[in-house]
Amino acid sequence: MRSDKPNEPAHHPPAPIRAADMAEAPATPPLTSRAERLAVEAKFFLACGFGKPEIARAYGAARHNGTSLESELIASGSLSPGIYYRYLADRLDVDYLETIDPADVLEHDNIDIHLTRNASIRISRGSRIVTVHVPQAADLPAQEAFPARLSGFRETAAIAAPGTIREAVWAARGRERVARTTRHLDETRPSASARSILSAPQAYVLAAAKALAVTCLVAAPGQTLLAAHVALSGFFLASNILRILAGFLGARPRRPVLPTHLPGDLPVYTILVALRHEAEIAPHLVRALDRLHWPKSKLDVKFICEEDDAETIAALSDARPGPHCEIVRVPEYHPMTKPKALQYALAGARGSLVAVYDAEDVPNPAQLLEAWCLFQEGDAHLACVQAPLAIANYRDGWLTTIFALEYSGLFRALVPFLGRFGLPIPLGGTSNHFRREALEAVGGWDPHNVTEDADLGFRLYRAGYRTRVAYHATIEAAPDTISVWLKQRARWLKGWLQTWLVTMRHPVGAAREFGWRGFVTFQILIAGMLASSLLYPAMLAVLALYPARFALGLPLLPAGPHMLLWCVDLANIAASFLVFLFLGWRNMTLVERRGIRCRRMAMLPFYWLIMSAAAWRALRQIVRHPHHWDKTPHPLPQAPKPAGKTSGA
Repeated sequence: MRSDKPNEPAHHPPAPIRAADMAEAPATPPLTSRAERLAVEAKFFLACGFGKPEIARAYGAARHNGTSLESELIASGSLSPGIYYRYLADRLDVDYLETIDPADVLEHDNIDIHLTRNASIRISRGSRIVTVHVPQAADLPAQEAFPARLSGFRETAAIAAPGTIREAVWAARGRERVARTTRHLDETRPSASARSILSAPQAYVLAAAKALAVTCLVAAPGQTLLAAHVALSGFFLASNILRILAGFLGARPRRPVLPTHLPGDLPVYTILVALRHEAEIAPHLVRALDRLHWPKSKLDVKFICEEDDAETIAALSDARPGPHCEIVRVPEYHPMTKPKALQYALAGARGSLVAVYDAEDVPNPAQLLEAWCLFQEGDAHLACVQAPLAIANYRDGWLTTIFALEYSGLFRALVPFLGRFGLPIPLGGTSNHFRREALEAVGGWDPHNVTEDADLGFRLYRAGYRTRVAYHATIEAAPDTISVWLKQRARWLKGWLQTWLVTMRHPVGAAREFGWRGFVTFQILIAGMLASSLLYPAMLAVLALYPARFALGLPLLPAGPHMLLWCVDLANIAASFLVFLFLGWRNMTLVERRGIRCRRMAMLPFYWLIMSAAAWRALRQIVRHPHHWDKTPHPLPQAPKPAGKTSGA
């Protein structure tokens, strides 16, 4: 019955098994106390040949974690589920089902409950209806007596491992479930869904605005361009002010003092990872998640793959993730997006806390524990903990260096500033930790929004929830080629445009829910970013106007407002560059600073030019392919260094 995997070290001092605990258990159910159940389990596994030290470790872990001895042995790798449940079937003299044909599962309205807890299901086997059980060692005395009292039990009962039952249930209603979860937000909260990009009133307003702009340009081109110029300069100035405030008032949280031993009775933590065409990265992902400091018996890891992605599924299986992990196969259903996969898998999440990671991530092992501690400190309004992201390949070239500076300023200054002052936070696409209750209260992820993280962050804020920032980071790799970077950034900008359009369907209601500070911040973060990205080349052209005319010997434009705006634009652009570099450099660790070649920062103006190219690509895509998800491969990040004074990752 033993598996070949070595025992994992306990996360706490093992509790000795006392003689009273090992006393003879009652022969008939019910076993009302956990102590009684553990005693029965200990006796059973000792009789199966497990050594007393191993049983003592599992017994101590079960008492500490509020679980069963059986689940601790399985989670540690000491007990193979397949061998164990086959043994129980032989002992009870019933059939053991290694696989279950999904077509044989008798469906009912609440069948998805089998995805979150071990419960019996009924299947059709020819002319018979068979109940498939998941027995437990503590209940074995009663279950062994049961067949003798009921005629025909062996013909109508079978045993299967919990994973076998879940796999059959996932497949049995997969088509119906993926359609239901994909349409859920659009059907329950249509005003919050990006399934339709423009509402009818928005289309009318857009058409009227376009006609008005053309009319104004024809009738008064100078005044119209001047007004547009002033508005754009205002966005630049507001964005700079926000980031300057973040630079002085926002700071990465201090390293928390976490428990040296994992506390008892921790909740089940679900981890969702959506993968597509990630076969090469699968072994790295399994190893990274295996290092997390959380009891394996309280982890629920779901690798979410499209059902046609055979290579990734095979690579995950070959990596041999533990029994706390499962591969969720998502039936083909459009749109083919990450949030659709996350929303589908949420139906089977067993945890009260839910974390989201990307396939290439290397989260700090203490990240789950820190997030749980923050949730314990916060009230019911704390819905999300956002962990910072750190770029591993920042030394590889100018593109990854500037990307790392951007992430440093974003996750170590701007996001902490927004969280500190209770302002809306556009979440990062990974390392989000949610209270599941709050996540479901706002409808979960929008399968039609290609920047689902920012959208969800704003919806949580509008519903009265708040986000805190963690200290322990997740390491990931930045795109190292311009083509890959453009695809990724265009998808982000397209999603931000989707989010802005959805939010502005009812601007008065949105302003009321955000509050004036939140609404202004939302406009600066989203509308300001979009406008500045799209029109950055135009501003450079304006800045070049006076020097070009002077160099060509042409008469300069009249001083007045044109010259004033030229000076404002010059100040805005210069301040934008300086603030970007200040936020990024100031919040980098000493190790990161030493690894950066300062001359690469001279490429920042070009970085913003390709940002503009990505914005125009996003604008084109939102018209032609609004829900298309541009897949972007990432190089593998380096393994995280041990936490020290300069790392924190």
